[in-house]
Amino acid sequence: MPSETPAGFEPRKRLHRLSWLFVSVDYLKHFLVPMLAAIFFGAQQDLGPWTLLLVLPLVAAALWHQWIYRYDFGPQGLVIREGLLFRNVRNIDYRRIENIDTERNLLHRLFDVAQVSVETSSGGGSEAVIRVLDLEAVREMRNRIFAVRTSAAESPGETEVAEENTLLRLSPGELLRFGLIDNRGLIVVAAVFGLVAELGTEKLMETWATPWLEILPVEDFAAFGPMIQSFLVLSSIIGLIAGTRLLSVLLAFITLHDFRLSQSRDDLRVRYGLLTRISLTLRRQRIQALHRKATLLHRWLGRESLTVDLAGGLRGGDARQEDGSRSVRKPWLAPVCTPEKGEELVHVALPQVRLDEADWQRLAPGARARLFRISSFLWLLFSIPAIIMLAGPLASFCTLLVLPFLWMHAHLYVKYTRWALHDDFLAVRRGWFTQRLSVTPRNRIQSVCVSESPFDRRHGMAGLAVDTAGASGLNLRIPYLERDTALELASALRSQ
Repeated sequence: MPSETPAGFEPRKRLHRLSWLFVSVDYLKHFLVPMLAAIFFGAQQDLGPWTLLLVLPLVAAALWHQWIYRYDFGPQGLVIREGLLFRNVRNIDYRRIENIDTERNLLHRLFDVAQVSVETSSGGGSEAVIRVLDLEAVREMRNRIFAVRTSAAESPGETEVAEENTLLRLSPGELLRFGLIDNRGLIVVAAVFGLVAELGTEKLMETWATPWLEILPVEDFAAFGPMIQSFLVLSSIIGLIAGTRLLSVLLAFITLHDFRLSQSRDDLRVRYGLLTRISLTLRRQRIQALHRKATLLHRWLGRESLTVDLAGGLRGGDARQEDGSRSVRKPWLAPVCTPEKGEELVHVALPQVRLDEADWQRLAPGARARLFRISSFLWLLFSIPAIIMLAGPLASFCTLLVLPFLWMHAHLYVKYTRWALHDDFLAVRRGWFTQRLSVTPRNRIQSVCVSESPFDRRHGMAGLAVDTAGASGLNLRIPYLERDTALELASALRSQ
């Protein structure tokens, strides 16, 4: 929680003179989808008066926000005064401030300004989002705050002198690999189809689809034989997949343009983005856990990806503030890199973690059989309606044909799932199709939970989960442990 504001201290520093423009744009983002839908479905001729009635109040609110908003550097913390109708004065203690992150899109770079996010370890998103400051004001804020943190307030410029060592920089070839692996284009295509389905398809069919259907040689296609029809359908599917991959590559080049990971003293700094330039500071003492991920495409291309959990971070990749603005993005350590480089970055981010010294342990002996029984039961349960509807030996045969694959999944899952307890860290490795490795220092574990379902108790097993100050959904969880092993592991972790 923000500390008390010193009596008699009033913040005097103002936002940039064009702050109202960026606040207005941020307000308008909430109405972007309805406006685009109205234009797309042919209602643009009626938008003039309504657009004016919508924009004028938003601009007035943005101007009022700029007039009221003040910030300054108090004796003990960053003081911020805000509020349109109800004044709110906050004092953010310098000792609690972890990061001063910036976001700059094309409009920001045009006017040499930046949106500033003040991050603390309290969680729940950014402590404050300042829209916007000029770059000199951002540098002053960083110098003043971190000079106090390092007990060097008399020479604030020393914070900027620290040399940066570049640890990773993604080349165009690496961005190409990331785009092929990530396949974010499929998500974009699915979102477009979802939007069209939500808004209705009658107007779309009348305005856009009907002219194209009249041009296409549908009758000629119907005259083709089954082989040619199958070939054309297959070619269309392949073309759609290739198109989504190309879109993913394009998104990778835009979002991760000039990705650079560097180290400055005890901080890791990440910068990336073409249209919107992101600058993040990952303080090493704030890193709670590290996650390595290698999908099948990762392994084919000899790559993997690394993310971290930060103290007080939000769940998910692109979290949002209460006012709707984006604040916390997925904290990439490396969107894509070689396994050798990944090992190096793990040691840089968490120096106490030495995976080559890990003593990997297996799950309980009966884990494979239990996992197979669970997956088989669920598969047969959901297959019953299909068997009843199709009522024939073919349906039963197809249902039973899946069981060997479920056994293979259970066997490989247990084979590739391991855990290791070291004097300094806990590591969990899981998955065979998508392989994941999660590791956290033992001194950053906040809670340990041992869970037993009725089926666990019947088989003498238990599951163990640990949580840290990082609010990621990727907490370290070890299922199918022998009960005595789970209790001993929990006792060892709690005694740290």
